[in-house]
Amino acid sequence: MRHRNLLGILLFAVGMLAVTPRTKADTMDGITFTVTNPDLGGNPGATLTWNYSVSNSSGLEAIALDLNAPAGFTGGTPDVSVFDLFGPSGVIADGGSFNGTLFSFVSDPIVSNSTNTGFFDLTVLLLDSFGNPVDVVDLTDNYSATISPAANVPEPGTLLLLASGLLAGLLLCRRAI
Repeated sequence: MRHRNLLGILLFAVGMLAVTPRTKADTMDGITFTVTNPDLGGNPGATLTWNYSVSNSSGLEAIALDLNAPAGFTGGTPDVSVFDLFGPSGVIADGGSFNGTLFSFVSDPIVSNSTNTGFFDLTVLLLDSFGNPVDVVDLTDNYSATISPAANVPEPGTLLLLASGLLAGLLLCRRAI
C-alpha cells in the first residue's frame, strides 16, 4: 500500500515537471536577470541592441560589476560599452528593479549572413546596509542574433509601370470587343 502511494506521488511530481514551463530568466540569491529581447535579427549593416531587466529581492543592495559577452560574435563588431551598469545610481535597492541597455552588435555591411547564439554573463555584487560586500552573484541569460540579406522588394515605380501596363491592356481588350 505504501509503495502505491509513493509511486503515485512520484508520478504526480514527474507530471508536474513535464507541464511546468521553463523560465528563461536566471535567479540567484534573490537577484533575477532577464534579457528582455533575446532573439534579434537584422540586415547587413544593422545595429542590434539587447535590453535587460534586473529585479532585486535579496534583502541587500545590488551593484553591477561586469558583463561578459561571448567572444564568438562574427560578421560585425560587438559593443559591451553600451551596458549602463544599472543606470545613473548604479545600485538597485532591495525590492527594486531596473530595465536598461545590455549589449550592442554592429553587423558588417559586406557580410550577408551570420548567426550568433550564446549567453550574457552578468556579475553582481551584493552589499549590506553599511556598504560591506556580502556576496558576488553570477547570472546568465541566452541570446541569439541573425543577420540575413533583405528581401528584394519592387520599387514603387516598377509597380506603377506594371499597373499602367495592365490598365492599357485592359482598355485595348475592351476596344477590340
